[in-house]
Amino acid sequence: MRKKLTLFLLVVPTLLCSQTLSPKTTQKTVEDVYLQSTVEVQVVRSLANEPGRTEKVKALDYIAKMVETGKATDKSIDVVALLEQLGGEGTTIEVRTRGRLVNDYPDVRRLSAELLGQIGGDKAREILLEMALNDPEPMVVSEAVYSLGLVESGDQGARIESVITSLIKAQDAIRPDSNFAFAAVSCLEMLGRKNSGKVSPEVFAALIRIQNGNYITPVRKKAEAVLSGFAKY
Repeated sequence: MRKKLTLFLLVVPTLLCSQTLSPKTTQKTVEDVYLQSTVEVQVVRSLANEPGRTEKVKALDYIAKMVETGKATDKSIDVVALLEQLGGEGTTIEVRTRGRLVNDYPDVRRLSAELLGQIGGDKAREILLEMALNDPEPMVVSEAVYSLGLVESGDQGARIESVITSLIKAQDAIRPDSNFAFAAVSCLEMLGRKNSGKVSPEVFAALIRIQNGNYITPVRKKAEAVLSGFAKY
């Protein structure tokens, strides 16, 4: 498992029914879906739905353990949905008291992005792209960008490259974000490895921009090394 920036599994018994369901009664209700989730996921969902930051972090801790033990994968749609929910706390999901936003938890969103990268899959990739493009917090954007390099790009590689290079172009030339730049370079490096160095010319331009930009030395050297690596394919 990559850097840390950071129950046992009980299955709810299936209800037995001897009657044959008609076509009109085969559609699952929200309650059916809930009951078919593991007890562990139900606990996580309950924590995630609590208003406080502490409970949401606990929910993410549970999910992290599930990912580590292989209980949560890209096929775990209920877990991915919870990460989408937690990844939108304060952005796509707003709770206000007297007009004041009270659920702006960027650390919760960042941890959600990290776990989405570890889980992977098409849905996780779409959530991460949304976070990278729209989250106002640089640390969340950086995590989402790094995680995009971890997930399988499929036929969306060019789209991901376009998003990353556009974000690099949008950096403040006077005070650019070195954490974001390192994450972006790492993502482009991972995309290049997956595609045997076949990336768009915009990727090379973005790496040169970082290499020559007002970033800290380790970031500029990282960009230089990745650019040199592409030349060896």
